[in-house]
Amino acid sequence: MSFCTTSLRSDSSLPVGGPASLQRTIEFEQYRLGNGMEVILHHDPKAPLAHVLLWYHVGSKNERPDRTGFAHLFEHMMFQGSANVGKAEHFTYIQGIGGLMNASTGQDRTDYYQTVPRQYLGLALWLEADRMRSLQVTQENYDNQRAVVAEERSQRYDNAPYGLWLPTLFEMLYGGSCYEWSPIGDMAHLRAAGLEEVQAFHRTWYAPNNATLVVAGDFDRAEAVRLIETYFADIASVPEPARPDVTVPPLTSVVRREIQAAVPFPAVYLGMQGPAIRSEDAPALVVAMRILGAGRSSRLHSTLVYERQIAQSAGAVYFPMESTGCVLMIATAAPGIDVNTIEQGMLEQVQKLREDGVTEAELTAARNGLIARGVRSMARMENVATALAEGQVLRGDAGALNRSISDVQRVTASDVRRVVDRYIDPAHAAILHYVPSVAAEATA
Repeated sequence: MSFCTTSLRSDSSLPVGGPASLQRTIEFEQYRLGNGMEVILHHDPKAPLAHVLLWYHVGSKNERPDRTGFAHLFEHMMFQGSANVGKAEHFTYIQGIGGLMNASTGQDRTDYYQTVPRQYLGLALWLEADRMRSLQVTQENYDNQRAVVAEERSQRYDNAPYGLWLPTLFEMLYGGSCYEWSPIGDMAHLRAAGLEEVQAFHRTWYAPNNATLVVAGDFDRAEAVRLIETYFADIASVPEPARPDVTVPPLTSVVRREIQAAVPFPAVYLGMQGPAIRSEDAPALVVAMRILGAGRSSRLHSTLVYERQIAQSAGAVYFPMESTGCVLMIATAAPGIDVNTIEQGMLEQVQKLREDGVTEAELTAARNGLIARGVRSMARMENVATALAEGQVLRGDAGALNRSISDVQRVTASDVRRVVDRYIDPAHAAILHYVPSVAAEATA
């Protein structure tokens, strides 16, 4: 077991977009257990807490097209008991000591975390190790958690206002690839899947050699190393799983779809394929999308909401993933405004950005805003842990967070123009209209 101490600093000679000295160097140790599990330790004594974060390198993109929703299912199944922990007792243990816990699933990863008083670090590690070693993937647990997932899908997607916009847009943007479906999955696939299929998925992906453990906070380093070795080192690894083909067919034209539903106002969702999280273009695209659609001073909001008053809200964001990314723009119409007016207003701002580029004032404001947000984010222990895990799992470099400010500082107006020309092209877009159904309009 070999250690590598990492301490990466920003280059203070870079052009000013915000002073480089604002970036606090995140120091961490990284090593790998004999079974392949990555371990990252970040000591932060500001509060007497320990944060335990476990990322499994499995998400919805690792599912079969006819068996979607498995990764999200295991976000729930992981709390249904293991060899030494009863059903839902994970919650009892953590909440009983005043701790916090949760889990989430994305296209590329599933994560589990608990924040506990520092003296209970061993408990949090033991709980994670016990379910990694001996999760009870039984028919009873499968049936009850499948029902929980069905209820979640009903409440958050199928029957929620505008609830299907993101799953639908992903279908339009990534059709024919493993990013086509969203983590919530298709309930028909879960109903059709037998227990043995679910068990096989678990055996394939939820193993130490497909996991990254981050411990952040106020802990004794030697004790943490000892506990991790004691609880995790003898968990058996599995054969390296086959990663999916992540070729994303490019959009060669505009793809359109309309959803009629019980929504109060029309809304337009516009998406374009973007670069993956490791791309050198990513920082410039983050800056570009901040100028276009982040906050009240952005072009979309200031023009569509304030000046023209045709929208109640408008924004844009770049959402990177491991093997691709997307550019998203969203606007909800003001009363009496239809979707075509909103769409035209959004496209006009995109075209203006493509033709005119950005001003130095906009560039400086965007860089400063991103740097301030990054500095504030890194003041929270759980955000540091997440950034370390994301860097290791999705970027192949846990230290990437220590270059985030310098990456933003390097962005120039010509960089922004380059990525806008390459990725923000309305001729290769997915455009979704959400419109009130006739019944909804009659009720209103």
